[in-house]
Amino acid sequence: MSASPPDLGRLGVWGHLDSLPIAAARSYVRRADRLGFGSLWVPETVGREPFSLLGLVAGETSEMRLGTSIASIWGHDAQTTRMAALTLAEATAGRFVLGLGVSHPHLAQRLRGHEFDRPLTRMREFLGAYRSAVYKGPMVDGWAEPPVLVAALRERMLALAATEADGAFPYLVTTERVAWTRDALDAAATDGRPILAVTLPCVLETDAAAAREAARAYLAPYLRTPTYHASWTEQGFAEEDWARPGSDQLVDAMVAWGDAGGLQGRIGELLEAGADHVAVIPLAPDGTTEHLPVLEALAG
Repeated sequence: MSASPPDLGRLGVWGHLDSLPIAAARSYVRRADRLGFGSLWVPETVGREPFSLLGLVAGETSEMRLGTSIASIWGHDAQTTRMAALTLAEATAGRFVLGLGVSHPHLAQRLRGHEFDRPLTRMREFLGAYRSAVYKGPMVDGWAEPPVLVAALRERMLALAATEADGAFPYLVTTERVAWTRDALDAAATDGRPILAVTLPCVLETDAAAAREAARAYLAPYLRTPTYHASWTEQGFAEEDWARPGSDQLVDAMVAWGDAGGLQGRIGELLEAGADHVAVIPLAPDGTTEHLPVLEALAG
């Protein structure tokens, strides 16, 4: 674990950035930094490679932290991950945060050719190998190790995040589940308060039909993912909720929509439930994740 908990800021920005050419992505990140968002998070799927992407946009930021949410442990070995993390820590003057996850069977197996088995054990092994990996690049005195957050949805992975990393970064969870997650992390922790960062997809739209159309466009890939089926079952949803195109109940629970005040209200609920940081996913009408008007409305 890092020496001291990082300040991720109350609000962050999460997005693929793949809908934007790199010059536009740099401009978008520069604006998010100037609006005062505390952190920028990029995922790893089949678009831009996240460590490289953060290196490309790092120069557009001065204050915000830059993090992966999440980098797949099947996509990089622990040695490469440590080299990338410490390189970005140097490039950002210590502002990098490493988010790691076990991803999903179809991405690990069909896409990358790995055998997806024993995810909890694999993550524990990866964290150990990461900590012991050799790095002989420049190290700056006074900088702590990059914090490590683990994508965790269930109790045993949350316990690992609380004891072998700096905290957890669950995805697509209700306010009630955030409160449960906070309790699970705190119960497992042996040294200080683990970080709890969460995401919140947001649509700046008061018309229910239009807002849910954008939300469903974003949620569509997740509706067929068994990992989220299991998580949603534990959150009180049923198979008919994630049957395409997704029930209104599920859509409204996973995605905030409304005016700026309504979106701020949902963010406040997550913070009150125990989240330390809410990473806003600013959804455009077509479900892409780089809609600057949402950030403009929430800034300040």
